[in-house]
Amino acid sequence: MAPRLPPAPPSVDDGGGAPRFGTYEGTLDAVHLKNLRGSYQPNALDKLRMHKKWLYGFLATREVLALWAVVDLGYTSNAFSLALDLTTQRVLADESYLGLPRPFVTVGDHPGPGLEVGFRRPDARLAASRRFGDERFHGSVRLGPSLPFVRPKLAFTWELLAAGAAPPLTVIAPVEGGVVNVTQKWAGLLSFGQLEAGGRRFVLDGGVGGLDYTHGYLARRTSWRWAFVCGRLDDGTPFGINLVEGFNETRDDVNENAVWLGQQLHPVGRARFAWNRSDPLDPWRVSTTDGKVDLTFKPLAAHRDFRDLKLVKSRFEQPVGLWSGTLKLGDSAVRFENAAGVTEDQDVLW
Repeated sequence: MAPRLPPAPPSVDDGGGAPRFGTYEGTLDAVHLKNLRGSYQPNALDKLRMHKKWLYGFLATREVLALWAVVDLGYTSNAFSLALDLTTQRVLADESYLGLPRPFVTVGDHPGPGLEVGFRRPDARLAASRRFGDERFHGSVRLGPSLPFVRPKLAFTWELLAAGAAPPLTVIAPVEGGVVNVTQKWAGLLSFGQLEAGGRRFVLDGGVGGLDYTHGYLARRTSWRWAFVCGRLDDGTPFGINLVEGFNETRDDVNENAVWLGQQLHPVGRARFAWNRSDPLDPWRVSTTDGKVDLTFKPLAAHRDFRDLKLVKSRFEQPVGLWSGTLKLGDSAVRFENAAGVTEDQDVLW
């Protein structure tokens, strides 16, 4: 059996205005940072620059992988999406968009049931939701102008099944140079839907995916390395992996590194990344300090977003490709080959 984490608390704050820092199993009903008090509640100006919210999604079948994100920065927004044909290793679409602030972007306060996320421009619409009482997350991506007789660059609808899966991981972490970050990671969820891009149509049923919901008062400069994997073992068991280095590591009791295997959530140790920063398309190696995870990554392509707007700068590279490795969970070791996923090297001033 996997070591059990404490259940997610009823709220981010403890009732007295302080965050309930820690690592938990399960989902928060809502992330209400407005209930924080004292030093945990920044003034209006700091809140404008610190307050960040996003939803990132990923899913893959044996034929195709797709990813998307909607980011609410308060004073602006952005979104991106990529699709890769795994059989030909051809990028079908890869687009980024800067957008206006609310109401043109929405990332709600509910990471699970009640989720509402949206981004809209004349040439891009992304949405995600989960109604109360629904067993599935639902979403859609359409890139390109909505004009008669014009095919979109990328169009897909997706669903991720929460029922019957291993529980999500929730982390409430202090932030150096900021205040608090709340993140919910969930991987190894069964996928459904369809995708069209590059003149091809793909069925997403039978795939595996996951979500990253993050909401916090973050530092002006934020950087991390990240790995996310979703796939199936040889016997068909769905699994997922989330590993990060450089973020949500400020206390021993906060750690978002985890493996989802079947219906079990396994917390694992700190992650260590080895890669060629001058060429992120070279192979990567990622492992954990407790020896439970040892992975190699073969990038096939990369989503890149470099911006220098003087006050706001970002260096964001997210290779997409195939993971192989060994998971030592409990008394057994599990080996897998060519599971789809991403790595990420981000350094942003926002």
